[in-house]
Amino acid sequence: MEAIELDSFRRVHEDDTFWCGTLLGGCGGQLTTKLYTDRACHFAHYPDPAGLPHVCGRRSRGVDSADHLYVRSAAAAWLAGCGEQATFDYTRTEGAPIGSIVDVRWRHGALRVHLDQAVAPVWDCAVEPVLGTMVPVDRDTLIRRWYVHRIRLNSVGTARHVQIGTEAFARPIEWFALDECEMTERGLSTPAIEKIVQARTAPRPSLWSPGKARKVAEPEARARALLRRLVYARSRIESVPVVKQVCADIENLTDVDGELQEQLETAVRYARAWLVEQGEERRKLFDNLNKAVAEQKPGRVRRLLMCVNATAAEDHTDAESAVYERATTYFESLDDLIRDAVEAEADTEKAAHRAAARVRNALQRLRGYDAYTPNLRSQVEELARSAVLAGELLTRVEARRVEVWKKRAARRPQDQLRVARRYWIQRSCPRCNAQQGKACVLVEGPNSGKPRKDGHNERMQLELDERKAARELARQQKKARQEVEASAERMQPAPEAHENEVSPARPLQEQRLQSGRKGQAHEARVKAAARLHHQVPRGDWYRMTCPRCYAGPDKLCENDDRVGPSAKRQLPHDERLRRVLESSDRSVPGKHQRGAREERRHQAPPPVRAEARLPRPRRREREPQETAGSAARTWHAKEVTCPKCQVGPDLPCVPRGLHHERVEWAKEFTRKLWG
Repeated sequence: MEAIELDSFRRVHEDDTFWCGTLLGGCGGQLTTKLYTDRACHFAHYPDPAGLPHVCGRRSRGVDSADHLYVRSAAAAWLAGCGEQATFDYTRTEGAPIGSIVDVRWRHGALRVHLDQAVAPVWDCAVEPVLGTMVPVDRDTLIRRWYVHRIRLNSVGTARHVQIGTEAFARPIEWFALDECEMTERGLSTPAIEKIVQARTAPRPSLWSPGKARKVAEPEARARALLRRLVYARSRIESVPVVKQVCADIENLTDVDGELQEQLETAVRYARAWLVEQGEERRKLFDNLNKAVAEQKPGRVRRLLMCVNATAAEDHTDAESAVYERATTYFESLDDLIRDAVEAEADTEKAAHRAAARVRNALQRLRGYDAYTPNLRSQVEELARSAVLAGELLTRVEARRVEVWKKRAARRPQDQLRVARRYWIQRSCPRCNAQQGKACVLVEGPNSGKPRKDGHNERMQLELDERKAARELARQQKKARQEVEASAERMQPAPEAHENEVSPARPLQEQRLQSGRKGQAHEARVKAAARLHHQVPRGDWYRMTCPRCYAGPDKLCENDDRVGPSAKRQLPHDERLRRVLESSDRSVPGKHQRGAREERRHQAPPPVRAEARLPRPRRREREPQETAGSAARTWHAKEVTCPKCQVGPDLPCVPRGLHHERVEWAKEFTRKLWG
């Protein structure tokens, strides 16, 4: 707690005393509170009157150091709810520290809770064992007993809650709250145990066959069942006692046909060879255990003892029993400091194995990438952190792949460019050398040569560069047209004023209206000049080859800029129309009529203003739409395909009404076609 909290704590507990708990392994001496400003405040023993250092036997101060007390409290409350009164004992068998074992006894039964590995569980006795999560169980015991009980404590706030688990062979541990468990005639029972017992005791359903069942002789059926059991014992559970038992049963089997007898002999021969290999592995295991005890390596002794408990817990020879006894005696003789160091080393080793598993999972997820993008940053950072913890548990190939990703992460992440596949697929990739029409492939990693999810950025950059150049060219052309139009307006002669006409002074509002109309007229002329399909007769649109998409004469232009829903453009490209305009043999209808109108307009004298008054603003006239075969007109919503429900023209949207997207697409389509 903090210093300010300690002051409040002292005021609240001014009349209380605190003592070092003997049930926690303490000395039972009185404690006091110590105030610190640079670290956390805590309890401490009173100093010795003679000035000697105080010696306390408590070594564990972690969250789980009082788990045996939480187990006692939870078990007492649970049994009281069941109408039972229990007694508890913290047995210190064979010098085990207090809290390793909690014996719970009541009128109709008893449980022994093993919270650590200090004392090995005893299976064939009246007291039913309940094992902590760190206590190992070999596979033969799980097969023989059907299930074992597990216990764990979870921190909830400042308390610890007890959960009971059921572990069975080839099944994950299922955890339940203590209130979900009950005491039966078999002992402690959970919902998972009910399912296991029911599955083991239920009769096997007979298979119905529509035809006449083939009668199989009893020795042949037993021989095939033994073969299946032998394969299961070797391949699935790897149990030496079961393999020995099945081999003995096969050798005692008689009245078997020649071909099946040959199969049985072959299976037994391979099983005997497997047993020899397992015996050699077992001999090496006990030799290493004896060597670790001789060299006094507690960490290695602990790991080898766990391996012995898991794989060779039964049928010990005299020599193996002597080695095992010597190892357990040595490990139990260690003091608490060394044992804590060994536990810390074991925790570090487990963390390294978990980190190595995370590294392998991350490398598996990153197999489909050959570039470092921002969305992979969290995965690569987790990969780097886990690789540091895994250390030497990684193989050379895995370490090399981790270094590759570290080098990629050292550089700046490269954003994945977004270009539609139908555009970049038409180009060849400069990085993976994929040809036109072929997808990009991975160039690095274990999946090298396999198709990539997206195209490489180098391939997409070619398309983006071409689009940028096209936009720059269009901007320059537009600027050149505006300069030509501006110079033409400056060179046009102004109309001459009459000699006797006096131009009255126009108010400021009238001048603004006139300047506004001039600006609108100029904008209309610029737009009219931009609409090249209005300047070229429709009969001359497709007379020449398009220099942009190379469409031949009388062929529609390709819709490469996505104007409209179809694959062909309804209007030719501006480059094609400009080429027609520059040609000298095109037909220009109405040229003489327009010339005559211009001539009459210039020859007519300007009107004489009678008085200066504000002109009435006129509504700007719209240019007539071309509807005779031209696409440049006002398109209504029902005349286009709906981009949301994909309903064709002249059909209503589903489920009802017109979608907003269809209306907006008709407006956008009209704007694009009108320039």
